[in-house]
Amino acid sequence: MNNRYKSEKDVFFFTMNWAIIIALLILVWMGLSTGGSLLFIPVWLLILMFVVSTWYMTNYEIDKGHLRVRSGPLNWNIPIDKIEKIRRKRSMSSGPAHSRSRLEITYAGGSMLISPVREEEFLKQLKGINRKITIDVPDVKKDDGAKKNLSR
Repeated sequence: MNNRYKSEKDVFFFTMNWAIIIALLILVWMGLSTGGSLLFIPVWLLILMFVVSTWYMTNYEIDKGHLRVRSGPLNWNIPIDKIEKIRRKRSMSSGPAHSRSRLEITYAGGSMLISPVREEEFLKQLKGINRKITIDVPDVKKDDGAKKNLSR
């Protein structure tokens, strides 16, 4: 069983992410070609690197009793025995997820929104480690015909 799950990517987040990346590339190109203030170019490049890294490096790993969430340079480490509830949440809130159909992980100390590919396998693996987790995840993804999976 694979312990690493990539973030699911829907059309909305795909479009938004690539629009930001293209806009930042245009800003860098304009700054270099016009000979204007070079002060903003490093800032735009840092933002560009952050956006690209979160798009390609967002995943969730179950390892040694912990759920490790990684989104670019950001990392979270949640003890699985502290997870209390997992429920479906359709949200535009910020979080390490690239799909509007998300899972809200509630644990002692907070909550986090994620969107793992192979969701059923992910949930079974967590439940196998901590049987006390309450899982309230109706399969609304099957009803969402407009959503396309761009995770491959």
